[in-house]
Amino acid sequence: MNTMTLSHAMQGSKDYNISQDHEFIDRMIASTEHVIDTRKDKKLPDPIDYLKSVMEQRGLRNMDMKAYLGSSGNISSVLNRHKPLSLKMIRNLNKYLDIPARILIQPYDCH
Repeated sequence: MNTMTLSHAMQGSKDYNISQDHEFIDRMIASTEHVIDTRKDKKLPDPIDYLKSVMEQRGLRNMDMKAYLGSSGNISSVLNRHKPLSLKMIRNLNKYLDIPARILIQPYDCH
């Protein structure tokens, strides 16, 4: 394959073949579309279930969550799905516990 690039063509090279650039661009677009499609198809975990698993893995108790979720009443309400995570809670969990925001911002059932 000829390694001539678009910059060579702009400089007036006679060996430039524009179809190679089109082929390259088509491959790049196809590759990018594939990455986007695979990310869309990936189902993210439920935010509260994920938070509970992080707490379990790190040995955190409900009271350890005060700094991130607020009062013990808030902690209980969130973990029992009576109250949704607030924006401030999501930011705290993302910043301090490194929980991905894209998981935390998903809608979930609250009773």
